[in-house]
Amino acid sequence: LAQGEAYYIPVGHTGWGGLLQMPLEQVVNRIKPAMEETGCYKFGHNSKFDITVLAENGIVVKEVAFDTMVAAYLLSEKALSLKPLTFNRLGIEMAAITDLIGDGRKQITMAEVGVEQVCEYACADADMTLRLARIFDPELREQGLWPLFADVEMPLIPVLVHMERSGVMLDEALLNTMSQ
Repeated sequence: LAQGEAYYIPVGHTGWGGLLQMPLEQVVNRIKPAMEETGCYKFGHNSKFDITVLAENGIVVKEVAFDTMVAAYLLSEKALSLKPLTFNRLGIEMAAITDLIGDGRKQITMAEVGVEQVCEYACADADMTLRLARIFDPELREQGLWPLFADVEMPLIPVLVHMERSGVMLDEALLNTMSQ
């Protein structure tokens, strides 16, 4: 994709009577092959969250090649969230999620926000993620962090997703003994 180019697939919006959006089943059926394809590299920011959401809908994401949150962590960035990273590294101020959904008692769900507003917000997130990846990639290599990033941190993401979704067993008696 080119800088400034991103796409949003509207699904799950309420109060729109089906206008301007697609049924979830149709979206899942269309994106599943690309998400599960090897050789089709995916980029994300906090991709563990996205992989979890997609897994809840029957999609097993393969080959997440770059996660800008993980890269930012390894590069010792002060802020790991997308909005501050984008401002600090690109000088671009992004809309906060509270601009769309509000906060406190008047907070609404993203599903209740208009398709056009969510589209603009989501596409900005995707665009800025790719821009940051293009900055972080050479920095990781220059600082000798690429092997840690590519060979340890990125392969760990699906493992963490699996653990979070499945849970892990703990031997409480052993942990108790160890704590003594």
